[in-house]
Amino acid sequence: MNEEQIFKQINMIRQATLKEMDGVTEEQADKQPEGFKNTIRWNLGHIYVVQNSLMAKFGGKPMETPSRYLKLFAPGTKPSDWQSDVPSLDELKQKLEEQPAKLKETLNGQLDDEAAEAFLSLPTVGEILNFTLYHEGVHTGTIKALKANMAE
Repeated sequence: MNEEQIFKQINMIRQATLKEMDGVTEEQADKQPEGFKNTIRWNLGHIYVVQNSLMAKFGGKPMETPSRYLKLFAPGTKPSDWQSDVPSLDELKQKLEEQPAKLKETLNGQLDDEAAEAFLSLPTVGEILNFTLYHEGVHTGTIKALKANMAE
């Protein structure tokens, strides 16, 4: 597996995700139009949490995720259940900006390692990491749809 290409793709895809944050206000980040399960803020936090969680749980790699992020953004969570301590867009942006470098630092030279536990029949750390790019694209698409809905 060509690690340099994968880390380059992670950066490219993350830049596209971050670009979707341009011009989004705190208020817009929490709007949940009819027909949508979540908000822009939830999707951004979810991208961050899932990428770290898959690497930690299935990859067996030391990716730290703040516990409050897990409570807010893990699969199955939803903004309507939030009590407080929700990160600002600036905080989320910082986490998302830092994540690709942390992934590279933590996983460099280990993408061909056997995963601690197979995820969706993906047996290596790199294959699971590659899946997170698809996952991020799905949620970035949802963010685009949420933004388009607000513009109508």
